Amino acid sequence: MLKKILLSTLIIIVLICLGGGVYLYCLVNRDINEHSPGTCTALELNGSGEDVQIDRARGLAYVSLFDRQGLAKGDPVDPGDILRVDMTRTPLETVSAIADGPELRPHGISLFVDQAGQRYLFVINHPEDRATGQEKIERYREEAIGVFWHQETFMSSLIIRANDLVAVGERKFYVAQDVDRKSGEKLTELVYFDGNDYSVVADDIQSAGGINISPDYMILYIAETGGKRIRVAGLDSSDGSVTTTQYVDLGTSPDNIDVAKDGSLWVGAHSNVAALVMHFIMGSNAPTQIVRIDLSGDQPRVEEKYLNAGQQISAGSVGVTYGKKLLIGSITDRKLLICEMDQ
Repeated sequence: MLKKILLSTLIIIVLICLGGGVYLYCLVNRDINEHSPGTCTALELNGSGEDVQIDRARGLAYVSLFDRQGLAKGDPVDPGDILRVDMTRTPLETVSAIADGPELRPHGISLFVDQAGQRYLFVINHPEDRATGQEKIERYREEAIGVFWHQETFMSSLIIRANDLVAVGERKFYVAQDVDRKSGEKLTELVYFDGNDYSVVADDIQSAGGINISPDYMILYIAETGGKRIRVAGLDSSDGSVTTTQYVDLGTSPDNIDVAKDGSLWVGAHSNVAALVMHFIMGSNAPTQIVRIDLSGDQPRVEEKYLNAGQQISAGSVGVTYGKKLLIGSITDRKLLICEMDQ
């Protein structure tokens, strides 16, 4: 009798495991309607460009380069860099935009241009061991066109899982943070630095993947990856406080945000989180999705501009526009995808 019970239990366990495996396989491999706004070509990199910033006045793109694929595999990795791509030249080429400073393990980046036209570049610089090390924000000042020299390093005990940042002054910025998934956290904090002090201005962010600001520096946009939405918040420049005014539900998990020339938001997104998880575990493809959000009307209009299962570019995290070009970067894929949009 005991043998029959044990055998029955074993069969049930196997069936549960098989059922779970089939369910996971279906989640990861479900069919999607792939499409592109035009012809896309790859610009190969020796790491991945997780975040991209555009200096539209000069036609220069800045790319946060690091071998995140090697890091995910547990391989030894070289220091990262911030690359510059002159979008006005053919063929496109990459060169380092950093003249000096500490070794980089970069993540989110932000370009700030003051009223006199002086450019500053801010870079999240992760420690080698993110569980015990100190997160840093590096600030650079442009001394020649497209070339930046290191000025200072910012650190705070409030900044623990920096994911992206946006500069709002030559020494002022907001840091959007990811959750610690191992702890089961659901919410994280938005940290503001006013040039002297750090403060938490929001503590209910559902895992921030990206952040950006309107051209007039009055509206903050926060990609809540866990909430599958964009948070729109008014900004009080006197004290840096933020007031949520709107949520834009996407039905997909947003990452980095680009504010286009016309004021629309272009958002890199992860349409299949299960596939993204398996991408990090197994190295399988994960879809790349780019959506455009128009906030100019009474209601937000969300339009999917690009979707690919991962063969063309996998685990895409950012979509940035320059003229008719769409630049797509990835968390891990060692390339930028350059799409010539038809419209």
